[in-house]
Amino acid sequence: MSDSLTRKLLIMLIVGALTACSSDGVDIGPTIADLEELPPPIEQAELEPQASFAVDRQQVIDSFRALVEITADGSGTGHELRRLADLELESSLDNRIAEDETTQQRGREEALHAIGIYESYLETYPDRADNDMILYQLSRAYALESETEKSVAALDRIAAEYPTSQYMDEVQFRRGENLFVEREYEQAEAAYGTVVNNHQDSLFFKKALYKYGWTQFKQSRYEDALASYVRLLDVNREENYVREIDFNPELSRADLELLEDVVRVVSLAFSYQEEKDYISKYFAENGKRDYEPLLYLKLGELYLGKKRIIDGSDLFLAYTKEYPYSSHTPYFHQRAIETFQQAGYSDLVLEEKIAFVNRYDVNSEYWAAQEAATQQKLTKTLVLHLTELATHFHALARKSKKKRDYQVASGWYARFLKSFPDDPAAPRMNFLLAEILYDSGQYPQAIDEYQKTAYNYEPHKDSAEAGYAALLAFDALFKTTNASEIPALRRKRIKSAVRFTTTFPDDPRLSVVEMQTAQQFYKWKEYPDAIASAQRLIDNKNVKPETKKEAWTILSDSQFSTGDFAAAEASYLTLLGFMPKQSKERKPVREQIAASIYKQGEIAREQGNHLLAAQHFTRLGQVIPESPKRIVADYDAATAYIQLEDWPTAINRLETFRKRYPKNKQFSDGVTEKLALAYSKNGNQSLAAREILTLSKLPGTPERKRDLMWRAAELYEESGQTGRAIGVYKNYVKTYPYPLERSMELRHKIAEFYRAKNDTKNLHFWLNDIVRADAEAKSRRTDRSKYLAATASLELIAPLHRSYEKAKLTVPLKTSLRKKKKLMQQSIDAYSKAMKYQVAEVTTEATFQIAEIYHDFATSLMNSQRPKGLDEEQLEEYELLLEEQAFPFEEKAIDIHLTNFKRIPQGTYDEPTKKSLKVLGEMMPFRYARVESTDAYVDIQ
Repeated sequence: MSDSLTRKLLIMLIVGALTACSSDGVDIGPTIADLEELPPPIEQAELEPQASFAVDRQQVIDSFRALVEITADGSGTGHELRRLADLELESSLDNRIAEDETTQQRGREEALHAIGIYESYLETYPDRADNDMILYQLSRAYALESETEKSVAALDRIAAEYPTSQYMDEVQFRRGENLFVEREYEQAEAAYGTVVNNHQDSLFFKKALYKYGWTQFKQSRYEDALASYVRLLDVNREENYVREIDFNPELSRADLELLEDVVRVVSLAFSYQEEKDYISKYFAENGKRDYEPLLYLKLGELYLGKKRIIDGSDLFLAYTKEYPYSSHTPYFHQRAIETFQQAGYSDLVLEEKIAFVNRYDVNSEYWAAQEAATQQKLTKTLVLHLTELATHFHALARKSKKKRDYQVASGWYARFLKSFPDDPAAPRMNFLLAEILYDSGQYPQAIDEYQKTAYNYEPHKDSAEAGYAALLAFDALFKTTNASEIPALRRKRIKSAVRFTTTFPDDPRLSVVEMQTAQQFYKWKEYPDAIASAQRLIDNKNVKPETKKEAWTILSDSQFSTGDFAAAEASYLTLLGFMPKQSKERKPVREQIAASIYKQGEIAREQGNHLLAAQHFTRLGQVIPESPKRIVADYDAATAYIQLEDWPTAINRLETFRKRYPKNKQFSDGVTEKLALAYSKNGNQSLAAREILTLSKLPGTPERKRDLMWRAAELYEESGQTGRAIGVYKNYVKTYPYPLERSMELRHKIAEFYRAKNDTKNLHFWLNDIVRADAEAKSRRTDRSKYLAATASLELIAPLHRSYEKAKLTVPLKTSLRKKKKLMQQSIDAYSKAMKYQVAEVTTEATFQIAEIYHDFATSLMNSQRPKGLDEEQLEEYELLLEEQAFPFEEKAIDIHLTNFKRIPQGTYDEPTKKSLKVLGEMMPFRYARVESTDAYVDIQ
């Protein structure tokens, strides 16, 4: 085995063989006495690269034994002895931990044999420079055999004889361990001191420093012990084994136990000092350490473990004062509070909780100076204290009923919510804030907080309770509010109620709240909201039938009020289902159904959809036949068909209406009027005329009645019932002589009717009536009335004129001449009277006829019967006499005809003028001397 391998094995053996100090109950770790409990030795293969072949250690041992026997004569160098001892010692270590006792016994024998070899080697080669290694191995072997004194003696020889030995750090450490066990603390301190002061890079340095401090502590040199332990903590802090307030969690169990013991001993050292705040003073004088929180914590816990409650809590608070902005300060403050709690110091607990919140809350300087991680850790404690403070003062206020206590409690709740609005406990705290505001009579503020609790957070266990409590707070507020402010307040309550019912549809109190809400909205005529509220009640499966019935009532009435009549109709029909058939409640509901249907018809009519309107109006009578509105609906249905110009259907509906409501007076006139129109449009003019005549007899303005009678007559004419038309016209003329123009036209129409029938008598009656009416009209006469009267007069002269023409001049001439002349004068007078109407056409005709009368008279004289018995001469004289008598009449006729020419511009002659021209042409023998100079001469030619 090489020296390097040997050293490595030795180091591992020694490190693992430390023993613990048991004096004063202080565990100082493993010692050399624990070697028998060492783990298996490390094989060569674990320390060096594996060879390509396996070597059995026992074979090697046997080989070296053989070599030793061969060199027993002194021919050897001694190295074979040392090598054999090393191999057997190592084999002993392995075999001692075997499971079978035989192997273990062989291991003990090997150790004894190794000891013998080492002793022999030292005797044989006492002056060799490397004997420190032999002594080191010998010490190990004695330790395995529990021969402590011999083991220590070997170490002492190394220390005394080989001060520069490479094993000095381990040697002195093992010496110190043995001396410590023997309570030789001063000597042990010197041994440990050698390692601490001269071998800082040694693997044993930290262990030695640890035990070095213990030796000082055991000698009651606490300040020296503190210095050693602080030095050790500094080293471990550099290696990140020690952190600010705890240890690295990745430490091995042994390292962790050692460091925990170091801190415990430091705490003991501090606790032995008379000054209460010695720890603060110590670090102030010896330099601050960032792991001071760990020492403060352990020292405080030491105090608490010894029931020194005040000392422990004071130490925790001392840290908060010494390091006001440390990230650990709240932790120490909290430990102080917990200490007071465990001790039952309730007043101090309350005082420190208040101080804690004031010092570290989110608005404090401390909070602003911390990193997010510290703030996050602190939040939990702040939440705890704020909660406890708020609930404490809440309970106090409920007990005392004092205003000040209520204010304090509500202040803590508000502070919590302001500091941690998103904390899981915020909803509950908000609810409790609302509760205490309510308890203190601050209802407006309570309402706000209840509503915030109910609706501003994610759903939580107090959500529904808070929403309902807000409504109760409104009710309480009503009692203390001025009447003038009640309406606005009630509106706010309703808004809150709506939020409650829409947010918490499964709450058992919903039906009461929702019904109140729906009723209030309906009362305010805020129908859309009433509808929504009622609908929520209807849709809720948990609502009782009686409540749903009331909800359907509000829903249907609201729908009706908003003009949604189709929905209202359906809702009213559903509402009927909640009422027994004999219930008196049904009647008004059925009437509302009728009204809803009728309103649908009205809307359709307003939109111009008359067919749909008619269908709705008709449906009303089918659905609610007993409704008083049916008569109006039936009437409007007929009217709608008239608008559609569906005349057959309109006639059918109107005739049905008349039969169904024979005594109705309200619509009878309208029915008659509409029937008249429908009959007329449908080609039933006679029936239309009958209806219009009926209308004309009803009360109304004269103008309307007059027009209706006129229209009736026209319809009779259109239907071919002229006789009935004439009858109406006659009645019209009699009843409405004015306006004159219309009545004159009707007289003319009547006259023409009789003319067509060759009824001269009635014709002349109406012609005379035309003349009479015009004459009586006086200042109301019109050109038309004059014309009709003039033409009528002209026509009425015709019989007289014919009588004149029929009168023959016979013998005796005197008698017949007198008769004819009388008729002539009467005719001329009649024509002259007609000319007074100053109607050009009539005047021309009358003038012509007068001229013709004169011409006819002259002609009649010339053609008169000659007396019998006249000879030729007498006859000639008689004819000359007749010619002399006829000439003036002929001349008169010519003059009158010429007058017609003068009245009419040349080229625009009317028929009478043209007839005059013709007659003048025939009268040439009598006119040549008189007409040659006239303008008409050319025309005559």
